Amino acid sequence: MKKELEFRVNTMNLLNEIADCGLKEKTGILKVPLNVFRVLLARVAQRAIELDDPKLHILMLSLGLYNVPDMEISNMIEKIEQKINDNEK
Repeated sequence: MKKELEFRVNTMNLLNEIADCGLKEKTGILKVPLNVFRVLLARVAQRAIELDDPKLHILMLSLGLYNVPDMEISNMIEKIEQKINDNEK
């Protein structure tokens, strides 16, 4: 099986890093929009779960929007991809 270069982002940790460490102390004005964005992404993740679309699950996992340990994400993505491939045959 041919491996492809894979990128993942833990979106919530990235937003926390930007809000807590990436901004100067006096620039807290960005924390509110970042928190609103974080809440919106959580709602998107919840809706993705409700829709139960395998390709959407892969995107959500790649963005780190599901509460899944980092060590398990690759395995879950592989299982979902296999399910997609099986269904397409």
